[in-house]
Amino acid sequence: MHSPTMTGAERSALFIVSFDERKINRGSRFEINLKEGSAMRYQRMIRGKGTFGTVLLVLLLGSIGVWSLSDANHPVLVEGNNCADLGPNVTSVPPGTCGDFDGDGRIGVAEDTDNAIDRIFGTINAALGAPNGGANQNGRVTVVTSGRFPEVVNITAANGNVTLEAAPGVEANIDAVLAGETNNVARQGAPGIIVNAPDNRRVVIRNIVSRNWTEGILIAGNSQVTIDKCRVENNRDYGIHVMDVAKVTITNCQVNATGFRQAPGVDNAPNPGIGIEFDGSSSGRVSSTAVTGSFAAGIAADRSN
Repeated sequence: MHSPTMTGAERSALFIVSFDERKINRGSRFEINLKEGSAMRYQRMIRGKGTFGTVLLVLLLGSIGVWSLSDANHPVLVEGNNCADLGPNVTSVPPGTCGDFDGDGRIGVAEDTDNAIDRIFGTINAALGAPNGGANQNGRVTVVTSGRFPEVVNITAANGNVTLEAAPGVEANIDAVLAGETNNVARQGAPGIIVNAPDNRRVVIRNIVSRNWTEGILIAGNSQVTIDKCRVENNRDYGIHVMDVAKVTITNCQVNATGFRQAPGVDNAPNPGIGIEFDGSSSGRVSSTAVTGSFAAGIAADRSN
């Protein structure tokens, strides 16, 4: 294979290669030789076999002023780890089990780093990041198999709009507690999802569960956020906490049992235990949402901070 090094002119080019009436099998590899001896290799992961009338393989090799793969704005997928009987740190499973969506036998962090082509990840933060074909805080991140995600999720939307969602029928549980995991105590002292984005970005969180944190979802800065069809439960201080000058729409959600977290070996005292709170100069709208069982107020606004 030729050297992958490219000139600036090559990086700026848009190559469209058409494969007409080709049989494409799982794992088929196409090698496209570019000018001056450069080459790139792409692998299409196709489930089963099929005939495609026309397949367009678009290679966008960007430089300044041209869209680049590093800019992202493409959809990426996340597998959920749902193997309850294999322990918290297992990354190798029988193919197609335990939430292994692409059937490669990898889950969790092993899926994050297996290659930069399939754009399938095992953790949400890796999917939001730039390496290995991640969204680079610009695009749609979809959880495609049910599972648990013991991680503090950070959304900055630094490079564009971000949507974090679970596919219909999938339960994506962002949980501070995972039995047998060593970082449970530290996670229970942190928010579950943190959004701090510029005011010219839009963030959507849809069909996500966030539980057992200090705050289920924390929205800060100039963020503009829509929270839709989410369950936020058993968080200590706030279910959803909106701060600074953020603007948030909350719709079709359930915010339950804020201030009633029960976990051994950590401080569970609610401070203050409010379901949804708007602080500072933040604002928003809450509709078609049930806020139940809070230690303190269900919905509150505090303009003193």
